Amino acid sequence: MSNYPSEKNKNKFLITERSCNYILRPVQARKENYPHTYRIANMGKEISVTVDRAWTSQNHIVLDLIGHELFEIGFQRIDEKRNTWKNKGSQYVLLNADNLIRYSKREEIIENDLKPFIEDYKRYEHLDELCGEWRHLRLQNKLANDKIKLLDEYIKERNILDEKLYYYRPELNKVRDLIYAEAIKTFRIKIKLSKIFNRYLRFFQKRRKENIKDLIRRTSEVKFSFEYPLRIPVLKTVNNKGNATQVIAKVDLENVKVENDQLFSVEFDDKTIWIIYNTFFGNLYFHNMMTLNTDWFEENYLNLNGFASALYRRFFVTRSGNKVDEIEIKKLVDYFDLLKNSRYPDVIERAFEDIKNAGLICDYKVNANGGKFSKGVIEVVKSSK
Repeated sequence: MSNYPSEKNKNKFLITERSCNYILRPVQARKENYPHTYRIANMGKEISVTVDRAWTSQNHIVLDLIGHELFEIGFQRIDEKRNTWKNKGSQYVLLNADNLIRYSKREEIIENDLKPFIEDYKRYEHLDELCGEWRHLRLQNKLANDKIKLLDEYIKERNILDEKLYYYRPELNKVRDLIYAEAIKTFRIKIKLSKIFNRYLRFFQKRRKENIKDLIRRTSEVKFSFEYPLRIPVLKTVNNKGNATQVIAKVDLENVKVENDQLFSVEFDDKTIWIIYNTFFGNLYFHNMMTLNTDWFEENYLNLNGFASALYRRFFVTRSGNKVDEIEIKKLVDYFDLLKNSRYPDVIERAFEDIKNAGLICDYKVNANGGKFSKGVIEVVKSSK
C-alpha cells in the first residue's frame, strides 16, 4: 500500500488523475468505426472526445496503476504540504503551465510570427509564376519589348524576396523548436514487473504475467483528441520586505487541445517495464498529477470490471463520491450513451450490484419516477469504511 495516505485516509490506495476520470469513458466499437467520437459535458460546455481504437475500463486501470507509480516517484522527496499544491514541488511544476499552453497554441503563434512576411510570400509566389511565363515567351521571341526590361526588374525583385524568406525560414524553425523544447519533457519511470503484479494483485491475479505486458502496450497505443483541463496557477503580487514578488494565489483549470496523441510509450525487458512520458498529452497528465489534480480509490475498486468500474470512476470518485446520496439515472444514460442499449436498466442495476458486492457501497435503491426508469434516481447508502 502507498506510503502517501495520511492516517485519516487509511483506505486511500490508488492515486488517479481527475480530468481523465471525468472525460475518458470506455469505448468499444467495430474496427471500421474508428476513430470513434463521443460527446460529454465538461467545465460548463459540451466537448468531443475521439479515440483511434478501443479504450476499456482495463486500459484505464492500467493508466491508474502506472500513474500512481509516477506520482509516488514524483513525491518521494516531498514531505511538506503533500496534500496540497502549496508544496514546493507542485508549485514548481505549476509554473510550467504557460509553456504547455504556448505549445497547445503553437500553430497560432507561428502563424502570428509569420504575419510580417505574408505579403512577401504572396508577392514572391506571384513574381515566380509570372517570371516563369515571361521567360518562356522570351525564349520563343514572343515577349513584347516593353516587358523584357520589366522582366529583368521582376527577376531581381523575386531574387531579393527569395533571399529574405530563405533566411527567415530557419528562424521560424527555431521558434517551433523552442516552443517544443520548453514544453515537452521526457519522464521515464522504471517498474519491476513482479512489483506491479504483486502490488495490484486484485487486478492482475486473473491475468498471467506475460499478458500484463500486452495490456500495458495496448494501453500505450491509444491516441486521443479532446480538450484537456490543465491546472494553471493564478498569480498575485505581494510585498516581500519592500520588494514586489509574484506568488501563486490559487489554482484554476484551462482547457488545452490534445490532437491524436498518446499518453505514454513503453519499453520492456524480461523483468522491467519502462514507462516514457514524452508526448504533449503525457506532459499534461504528468503536470496534473504532480499538481494534485487527483482523486483516489480504495483497493476494493480493483475488484470491479467493465461498466461497474467505469460508473464508479465517474460518479463515486473521491471528491464527489463522498457526497453522493443519489444519482439521476439520466446522467448515467447520457454520460455512457446507454440509450442505444435497450437493456440499459439491467446494465445499470447489475453495475450497482457489483459495486455493492465489492464493499464500496452498503446498498442502493432504484427510485423510478412515476414508474419511468429513465426519469428516476438511484439512492445510495455509502460504505461505512
